[in-house]
Amino acid sequence: MRRRENLLELVWNTVQRGERQFIRAMVLASVLLILMQLSVVRDPLQFYMAVASKVEAPPLELPTLANPALLESVKTWQVTLKAIPAAPIRVLQNGKIIATLAKGEQQIMVESGQIQLDGTGLGQTIRVQVIKKDPQLLEPRQNQLVVLQGNIQNMLVRP
Repeated sequence: MRRRENLLELVWNTVQRGERQFIRAMVLASVLLILMQLSVVRDPLQFYMAVASKVEAPPLELPTLANPALLESVKTWQVTLKAIPAAPIRVLQNGKIIATLAKGEQQIMVESGQIQLDGTGLGQTIRVQVIKKDPQLLEPRQNQLVVLQGNIQNMLVRP
């Protein structure tokens, strides 16, 4: 009879130890999951901009109401864009193609306003990064990423 009690106690102690180990593992997994979730949300503004750029439609082509003499003195800035991986992405401004990122990295001259990155027809996800920009420009930001998934994305250019 004594031997049976020892065997039951041994089984019971083993179950309890296993239960403790399982609870410790679950707590550790929960903490790791929370840390991973927090690392994804490190920049809420970047997340908002990515969602907003997917929702926005391309800008409307409206006739300019400005003085034609002022249009001639449009200031341009230099921006270097890099497509990762290199792909035939067209860069448009004011309805005109100003560059193609087929070689990967391209230095372009842009005006204030918006530029469009046209990745329509591409079957893979392409990231376009701002490598260099004129120091006077507030937008686009240095190292800013735009993700193209076979669509058109807008990028703001402003001094």
